[in-house]
Amino acid sequence: MTGLIRKDLYCLRKGLKTFILVSIGVIVLSVLFILSARYGNIAKGIEEMKIENNMGEKEFYAYYQGVIWCVLVLPMSFLGIIAECFKEDKKAGFFKPLLCLPLSEGKIVGSRYIASLLLAGISLGDSLLAGFFVSLVSDVFPLQKLIGYILCLNGALLVYMSLQMFLTYAFGAEKADLIQCIPLIILLVFFICFFQRNIAGLTDEEFTSYFTGIVNDISDFMIHKCGFVFLIAIGCMGLSFLGSWALFRKRRGDI
Repeated sequence: MTGLIRKDLYCLRKGLKTFILVSIGVIVLSVLFILSARYGNIAKGIEEMKIENNMGEKEFYAYYQGVIWCVLVLPMSFLGIIAECFKEDKKAGFFKPLLCLPLSEGKIVGSRYIASLLLAGISLGDSLLAGFFVSLVSDVFPLQKLIGYILCLNGALLVYMSLQMFLTYAFGAEKADLIQCIPLIILLVFFICFFQRNIAGLTDEEFTSYFTGIVNDISDFMIHKCGFVFLIAIGCMGLSFLGSWALFRKRRGDI
């Protein structure tokens, strides 16, 4: 089982190199952004934008939070590269030799889920590190608030990874790319339809107020419900593992 975990991590070596570089870049850029937003050119641009667009502190803070979310979620977005393990196994014709290994179905499937959780743990740790540095140079983003954001975002991505892995076991590695894209496309279409329905005919000031309200509601949810979201994510991973285990066991029994 340990060998299978090492094999999966080896399959991800190219993605992990990119992940490490992006992670370092995120930490550096997040700190530079906050410093510039307080003392540098971004701070000057912000003041000009407030004057030109008549933007208040509350409205600006909402946009500011959106930028921070994007920064913190970047390292965690690499969770999707776990699909590379399925594609590499398919390319190497490893499925049949895998079935011949003297390991139970639970250990074979579990090794991939453990590898995915190791990847999730690394990405979570990097985001927490980035959040820590942001909190050191920012008065408006204390570490406790950033931890809430990170846990909630990580939980949402774990749910996505749970669904992705289960569907890949269900429909095969050849459909891994499609499986990765479909949830994202559905989410994108939902947001487009939602915003078109709710912002049609709004003036710039009304849109700014509406957007600010949504961002603040999401922020409050992430801060106060982060633990709940993270527990749901762990539950989804458990259900995904059980479902994938059952599918793999059935497929092994059919051969």
